[in-house]
Amino acid sequence: MTAEKQQKTTPEIISEALRELLPYTNLGWQLVASILLFFGIGYGFDHLLDTGSTLTIVFAIIGIFIGLWSVLKSAHDLQEKQDRRKKELKKK
Repeated sequence: MTAEKQQKTTPEIISEALRELLPYTNLGWQLVASILLFFGIGYGFDHLLDTGSTLTIVFAIIGIFIGLWSVLKSAHDLQEKQDRRKKELKKK
C-alpha cells in the first residue's frame, strides 16, 4: 500500500456496507419464526385437547418473548463481534 490513502470506489463502499448489514437481516426472521413456531404448537395442542384457542394465545405469547430474547441476544453478540473487529483494525 502506498503512503497515500487508497480511494474506494462506489461498488466497494456498497459491498462493504452490505457485508456489515447482512448479519442483522436475520434478526427479523428469528422473531417471526419463533412466533410462528410457538403459535403452531399452541394451535396443534388446542386441536388435540379441544381447548378452544387458549393454548394458541399462551404459546404465541411465549413465542414473542423467546423471539425477542433471541433477537436481543443475537444483536448483542453481533455488536460485540463488530467491536472486537474494530479494535483489531485499530491495532494494525
